[in-house]
Amino acid sequence: MATTQFGTDNKEGVDFNATYVAYDQTTAVSSTNSPDNPGPPVAKGTYVQGTGESQYVLVYASGTINMGDVVQLSTTYTAVSVTSTLATFGSQLGVAQVAIAAGAYGWVQRCGYTQKIGTNAAAAVAVQLATTSGAGLIDDSTATGTKNISGMVLATTAASATVVTGILNYPTVGTTN
Repeated sequence: MATTQFGTDNKEGVDFNATYVAYDQTTAVSSTNSPDNPGPPVAKGTYVQGTGESQYVLVYASGTINMGDVVQLSTTYTAVSVTSTLATFGSQLGVAQVAIAAGAYGWVQRCGYTQKIGTNAAAAVAVQLATTSGAGLIDDSTATGTKNISGMVLATTAASATVVTGILNYPTVGTTN
């Protein structure tokens, strides 16, 4: 079911497939740092409703985030690709639908049907998911040291490490296995 997500909140300039780099007046003007790059259209941490009951939030990437990465959000909406080591109990999670460069702003999905969840290995539909040692990748193996993920299930079986569809219901980091 290929669908194009778009904002339904009537917020001007919102594009869930865009990333943004804000102009820094203290740094030399270049192709990536220019007054023509005004930055994101809304403030970091802004939630926007999308089609099909989806919801996205604008985040700042503290490191490179790949398309399909499951990311952990700080209380200031800074995102990092989650791993079992980095995952903190109760932290909000989202899924990047496009790659976001380190130091850029982009949208991560928090709710609704998603086409892009990155898996570390084969994983089954509608079972408990957990973090892995692979940055941004999840699995259905709840090995010792992994952290359970609440509010996220796969809608398509992953035969191997791949990107698959799923359903998000405001996922969070759960207990340690």
